[in-house]
Amino acid sequence: MTPRQHAKTAAKQLPARLKAARKRAKLTQAELVTRADFSPVALSKLETGVNRPTFENLVALAYALNISPNFLTGWEDTLSSRTNAETRMLLNRLMLAAEHLTSDWLTQLISLAEQAKCSERE
Repeated sequence: MTPRQHAKTAAKQLPARLKAARKRAKLTQAELVTRADFSPVALSKLETGVNRPTFENLVALAYALNISPNFLTGWEDTLSSRTNAETRMLLNRLMLAAEHLTSDWLTQLISLAEQAKCSERE
């Protein structure tokens, strides 16, 4: 599939993905428009596929839903059970701890992360 075909597929899937993410977050449309600083009409048009979001609106929705924009754009197929906030917190802790490690430890840590990434794909 070409990049343009991926984009067209993502655009068609966006309404359903947005609605699924909102329902998973247990938010009504009214609650989401408040969080994302949207108008109710704009959100309704996005969820029905009448309109497509601007980049800023896509990012605002992802933040308001506490999800990755990758799900909304079709780059990820599922909503992660771990929230972006939890992932950021864990990565920040890792970076703080890594600042005090020797280069040998950092090399081992990178190797371990790469091994874990490969095993998750299998």
